[in-house]
Amino acid sequence: MAAKKKKEMFIRGVLSVTVISAEDLPIVDLMGKADPYVVLLMKKSDAKQKTRVITNNLNPVWNQTFDFMVEDALHEMVIIEVWDHDTFGKDRIGRVIMTLTRVLMEGEYQECYNIDLAKSGRITLSFKWVPQHKVIDSS
Repeated sequence: MAAKKKKEMFIRGVLSVTVISAEDLPIVDLMGKADPYVVLLMKKSDAKQKTRVITNNLNPVWNQTFDFMVEDALHEMVIIEVWDHDTFGKDRIGRVIMTLTRVLMEGEYQECYNIDLAKSGRITLSFKWVPQHKVIDSS
């Protein structure tokens, strides 16, 4: 009996992530403020983008959109890290990690997330998925 070839489905497309705003960020520097920016990282592909720095603000508004070409959406994760920019370096405030399952199902949505690892803070993000053709690999 011949061995069956394993079939995997790869869902390709473009993920657009809009970093809208954050609120109630924790105070992380001695001046009682933060200079936050956001780094977006696609776990599997290592693609990385970042927002501009908003100085002296615990409730920043970015409204910046970033597009990522995703080759395997079923196995990809997006990591959204909030950082504080300092003259002498940077400090991570916290992060949000998620799969692409919801955006694949809904196509587009906006949500406010609690920032993990932070004393306080929420970040509002918008996601949009534009699918490309589906590829079935039978090798």
